[in-house]
Amino acid sequence: MSTAPMLRRPAPRPLGTDPAHAEHGAPVARRGELAMAPRDASFLRSPSTGGDTQLHVAVFTQQYAVGSGMVGIAAACDPVRILLDEGLFFGAHELPKSRCRRPGCRTLFEAADRQHDDLEHMRAYYGLQERHGVHLGLATRVRHDGRPGTVVDTAGRYLLVRLNDEPRPVRCHVTYAMEYETGPGEWTTVTPINHDTAPVPAG
Repeated sequence: MSTAPMLRRPAPRPLGTDPAHAEHGAPVARRGELAMAPRDASFLRSPSTGGDTQLHVAVFTQQYAVGSGMVGIAAACDPVRILLDEGLFFGAHELPKSRCRRPGCRTLFEAADRQHDDLEHMRAYYGLQERHGVHLGLATRVRHDGRPGTVVDTAGRYLLVRLNDEPRPVRCHVTYAMEYETGPGEWTTVTPINHDTAPVPAG
């Protein structure tokens, strides 16, 4: 059985993470979902007004070939030679007509569309933002049964979490035995929600 493209990569890291502290190839998460951006054409002698408007899925790079020891945010299709414009980020599920079609980006764009639909459903159904102040998404730090980890993907109505002490991600229900980090060192335990129980009118 083949491994999903997201699970072959390091865990996503939030936009704003210092690239020097992120693993090479780790996807960039913007507002809990994959991010994309155009090439940083300021590095090119003759920018292409057509090709350089393409949008690439963003990943952190430790191996950018231009500049000694340079790190930054690069294109998933070529994280060694295509650095991205860090001032022009979008959600990777947006603007489908402008997407890069090279394999490294294409597979992650497909994942981004799936994840967006899954997360939108989970956010609406479980209401964690409204009930607990939790913004559910990729790169969210969680504790499952007390074990810390990071949300790395979705699987329908479930989250895929890479626990710190396990090499393979585990499938977790959004509200079962889950705590979410809401700020540095701040955690909240979420409670299940029963949509079948209607509130009883007062009086």
